[in-house]
Amino acid sequence: MVPNFQLLRLHRHLFAGLALVLLFGPLTGVAQEHVVLQLKWKHAFQFAGFYAAVEKGFYKEAGLDVTLVEGGPETHFADELTKGRCQYAVALSSMLIHRQEGKPLVALAAILQHSPEVLLVPEKSGINTPHQMAGKTVAVSPEDTPALLAMFKNEGLAADAVKTIPYEFSPEKMLSGEIAGMGAYTINEPFQLRTVGIPYRLLQPRDYGVDFYGDCLYTTDQEIALHPARVRAFLDASLKGWHYAMSHREELVSIIKNRYDCPYSREALLFEADEMARLMFSELIEIGHMNEGRWRHIGDTYVRLGMLTPDYELEGFLYDRNPKTDLSWLLWTLGATVGSTLLLGGLLLILIRINKRIKNAERQARESQAMLQTIINTIPVGVVWKDRDSRILGCNQVFATYAGLGSPEQARGLTSETLPWVESEDGNDQVVEEGRKILLAEKTLTDKDGKTRHFYESKVPLKDEQNQTIGLLSVVEDITSLKTAEQHQTKLKDRLLQSQKYESLHRLANGVCHHSNNILQALTSYAELARMQSPPGQTRDFMDGVLRESQRVAALNRVLLTCTGHGLHQFEKTDIKRFIEESMPTLKCCLPGSHLLEWQHEGLDVNILADRESLRHLLINLLTNASEATEGAGTIHLHTGKTLCTSSDLQENHVEPAPAPGPYLYMDIIDTGRGMTPEVLQMVFDPFFSTKFTGRGLGMAATLGIVKSHHGTIKIQSEAGHGTTVRVLLPLLKEEAALKT
Repeated sequence: MVPNFQLLRLHRHLFAGLALVLLFGPLTGVAQEHVVLQLKWKHAFQFAGFYAAVEKGFYKEAGLDVTLVEGGPETHFADELTKGRCQYAVALSSMLIHRQEGKPLVALAAILQHSPEVLLVPEKSGINTPHQMAGKTVAVSPEDTPALLAMFKNEGLAADAVKTIPYEFSPEKMLSGEIAGMGAYTINEPFQLRTVGIPYRLLQPRDYGVDFYGDCLYTTDQEIALHPARVRAFLDASLKGWHYAMSHREELVSIIKNRYDCPYSREALLFEADEMARLMFSELIEIGHMNEGRWRHIGDTYVRLGMLTPDYELEGFLYDRNPKTDLSWLLWTLGATVGSTLLLGGLLLILIRINKRIKNAERQARESQAMLQTIINTIPVGVVWKDRDSRILGCNQVFATYAGLGSPEQARGLTSETLPWVESEDGNDQVVEEGRKILLAEKTLTDKDGKTRHFYESKVPLKDEQNQTIGLLSVVEDITSLKTAEQHQTKLKDRLLQSQKYESLHRLANGVCHHSNNILQALTSYAELARMQSPPGQTRDFMDGVLRESQRVAALNRVLLTCTGHGLHQFEKTDIKRFIEESMPTLKCCLPGSHLLEWQHEGLDVNILADRESLRHLLINLLTNASEATEGAGTIHLHTGKTLCTSSDLQENHVEPAPAPGPYLYMDIIDTGRGMTPEVLQMVFDPFFSTKFTGRGLGMAATLGIVKSHHGTIKIQSEAGHGTTVRVLLPLLKEEAALKT
């Protein structure tokens, strides 16, 4: 038993500790806003993005303390939101119906671009189309009903043609034949049936013109009006969580199993994750993206089902965080159209060429045996003829060279196994035994030096005068150089398309900027006159606001003109070493304290013709991008010097046409950050493209415009996870001495 004086001492220590916690505790934490997110169902991978935002601290970074609440068959999501029991909820597109009923609901984002709702039937039922459901009974939940009824209606079935009963969350009645099918989610029930080995078939509404969104994120008008910043923060953190979850599926499955009460197996969760990725369509569409046309299609479907009146409105239902006009969809559509046209044209040319080769091969096969020997010794392709056991009877010099032999005589009697190269005998039996022809089959073979080479190979039966098959004739054409040329041609087409796209955008931006500058000049003049004639007060304040915003628009126009290469420049002879020394304080200021800037140069004095402010702006853009790509502490390297560039050095860059060869100043900006994927590299110079939530996406476009205006070029070497090197090449002055070797 503890003595009384020891108890008193213990109490004093506890009291002192408690006082310290109360005194200093609030100083070590930041108050976070508490919100509740109502989930649509029980814990599963269906909500992995929200778990990631909680577990990885994305909500905490946004100043939010988020509680996740499970849903169930009795949960009424519209009531949960409007009665204040939650601030956000995950539900289906049927919330549009509640909006028209007067409930102030707002759709923030579509997590699934396609609904997982399907009609599941046993494969043994023989049901392949909705027409076959006439007169049958299906079990559906209230949420599944609109999509499935719309599918039946689109296929011409009457409203009462298919009987529906409540869904009991079990396939037993369907498997016993009591009902013909049931509403299901592609992310759940198919895995259950597959696990127990029961064949099934899915009738998907979107295959019949009913394409609803899947899980969507909702809030209320009140939440947006009272807490607009919180709504944006919650939405951004949630989408960030979804990006993380879909890139780390195994990790999220472990988190769900370990930290949440989830009854599903790990295999079931991984199946759900893969199906979610297919429904998100995130390779082409940003997670969370919503389209008004899609919502209009959903609303019109509800109207046809009698669930909405024809005068329904979408205004106010779709969340708009940035009302600016976005023409990216138009540019994407135009780019896709041009790309598709070029692709179809290329395919047509390939088909014409293949057809021509087939005709030539058939003509050669019909040549008389007397002419064959002459032709075989002159044609620039490999020709070999074999007996029925695939032993070589003869060949021409081209084939012998392909096979690594000195002469055709060395090939006689050899088989595929005894040749110096690795040859495939695929299809020989079909040619000899069945008399079939194999024309222009593409093969990849390895020669005696271990080098991979590409060939077109054609095989035809070799027949005697009695039309009996005595072996086969094979024609082999080395297309390795053709493959290389096709790859080069594809690159040239891509660069031409990119150049045409840039030129169109540049003409548009240049015209808009010049016209808007004229309007701005008049607007500014009127505003200045109005300000001068107004006494101090509200009117003058308003005029000051007009002038400030006019200056911002003018600044944006200057950036756009820079992107097009039509900005106003003052070119002068510039000593690059002195210029960077003078600019170093400014360049270092654009980096955070955790990043250092290290400049390495050859010690050579080189001069270029440059607009100094534009050149400084170029370096700031590139250093800022390098810093933002480098997480934590790090060093950004700036290397300068001069180099002699050939035409080939200047071809694989981002400027068309490529500048002339000669001596150039090079400036390399090197970071060890996260690097870029090939997809990002293709679009890095596109105006308004950005991988960040903030910014206009004009930094790299402006950089390219500055480089073009200086008659230079730019090249980027980057790999995801391995950093980035950006090389800027600017021509030296003509009087500069040639590069010393």
